[in-house]
Amino acid sequence: MEHFKSMGRLRFRLFLFVTWVYSVVGVSLGGLLNTIWHTYYFAWFPAIPIYFYLLEITMLIILEKANRKRPDSVVTSYMITRLVKLILTIVFLWVYMVFIGDSLRSFALTVMLFYFICMFFETYMFYLYEKRRMKKKYEDER
Repeated sequence: MEHFKSMGRLRFRLFLFVTWVYSVVGVSLGGLLNTIWHTYYFAWFPAIPIYFYLLEITMLIILEKANRKRPDSVVTSYMITRLVKLILTIVFLWVYMVFIGDSLRSFALTVMLFYFICMFFETYMFYLYEKRRMKKKYEDER
């Protein structure tokens, strides 16, 4: 029973962390673009943090389900979700280019910045997850 409580707490903490990161980065970058670099601000900027936030939450849900079913397949699921995220981001850029096309260079650079920030935090969270899993596995073997 303790395992399920800790998983709920971990899931909640990850959700809060992801929400905090995308809120802080989105508001900070949006504020900088709107005030200091106002020539680079574009109307569709809020769509970028929302897009990456939804992708991140979806990824957390997929990895959680993979962890419940087969804990050894989490690495494979993680790599597949990263590939899918890359493909979806390219599609997101393409849709913007085809249907909106306003300030395309600024939009693309901002999407790339968010993508790299997203990859950094995902890698860090996955590192923490694997570290915890290996520690638990080592303790279980003892």
